[in-house]
Amino acid sequence: MKTINLSSHLPSVNELLGMARTDALLVKTQDGHTFVISSADEFEFEVELLRQNHTFLSMLDEFKKGEDTIPLEEVEKKLR
Repeated sequence: MKTINLSSHLPSVNELLGMARTDALLVKTQDGHTFVISSADEFEFEVELLRQNHTFLSMLDEFKKGEDTIPLEEVEKKLR
């Protein structure tokens, strides 16, 4: 993923889309907001976003710590 900082260079929309054809872009605005530009069908990009999402990763860590698990056999019985 390539990072484009708009505080140092203001590319046109067409330039940004052209760059996004070959690699997903993380665009940082002058006021500190970040946006992602990529092809709509890039599964790999979605995975990368989840890896960078600290809230999502913390939630997964909490799920892993949980002691309240149900054996698969019990779930199967309840579904029948």
